[in-house]
Amino acid sequence: MSAPTNSYFRSDQQRRSDNDSARQLTLKLLVTVVVGGVVYVLTNVLLPKEEGPWQLVLSVLCGGTVLIVQFMASFVNQLSELKDVVEKRFADIGEATKLFNEVEKLRGDGVPRLAEHATKVVSMGPDILHEFAHEEINRLAAQMEDLTNLSAETPGENHDWLMTLTKCTRSSIDAISTSVVDDGFWSTEPASRYLTAQREAILERGVTVRRLFIVKEREERSALAPICEEQRQIGIQVRVVVLEQLPAHLRRGKMIDWIVFDGALTYEIHADQLSVNSSTTVNARADEVQPLIRRFNQLWDASAEPSPNGTPDTVPVLTPGSDPDGA
Repeated sequence: MSAPTNSYFRSDQQRRSDNDSARQLTLKLLVTVVVGGVVYVLTNVLLPKEEGPWQLVLSVLCGGTVLIVQFMASFVNQLSELKDVVEKRFADIGEATKLFNEVEKLRGDGVPRLAEHATKVVSMGPDILHEFAHEEINRLAAQMEDLTNLSAETPGENHDWLMTLTKCTRSSIDAISTSVVDDGFWSTEPASRYLTAQREAILERGVTVRRLFIVKEREERSALAPICEEQRQIGIQVRVVVLEQLPAHLRRGKMIDWIVFDGALTYEIHADQLSVNSSTTVNARADEVQPLIRRFNQLWDASAEPSPNGTPDTVPVLTPGSDPDGA
């Protein structure tokens, strides 16, 4: 809703408030007149022989008393409402102060910028833009709330999380890729951005990237050869293992796609019965991350053999400043 429309509604509310006040005042005066009139009639009926202005004085006095009582009752009600408003305002100020102190800790992050631009967005443009902004803010707030429990989940596959985690990594990326989940992924635009981000992590921050492809059939190894070669050229250590070649105790464990970032956080992709990516989870709970790290290392060690094209998979890792093409 635009700013002029908001001003219109505020003016309309003010007019309604003024009308209510006028009606209440009229009602008070009407009650006063009625009470005064009743008292005047009663004094004339009960004491018809008494003469003098005292009947009029008594009726005015009673009417005035009723009017004062009405104003006092109204004042008490308004005072109670004012007290509630003041208490609410102080509570809001306390919450705002607490929030401001928390935001101060994030001054170097995008939180102040988010708050500043969010207030601008909701006061301009069409309603659909406001609704979109509110939904995005609510989604981000829910995600931050989930992360306070060191874990968050989203439907489908979240490529934004994948890119952000890759950009945040400082030491290592260990990935398990299954042919079921990864079928067709490496030829997509998100995969291109993902590999570019990994290349930058290797060259600029010296991140070690290891990727293990797990396939069900031996024939799938040859199909992975171009993918493995491309990733080796940008400095990723790649291995491929056939599921049936793994020891029995390794075949029994979790066999989904997951990535361990910096040995502290996992990115897990869960597929449904139709092999469609149904949800993505990021998890920083140490008691759940450590078993996946151990399992990755076990699978990595068990796959130490030549790659599909016959070349060793332990190619030199790129270091910051080196050229993957050897130039």
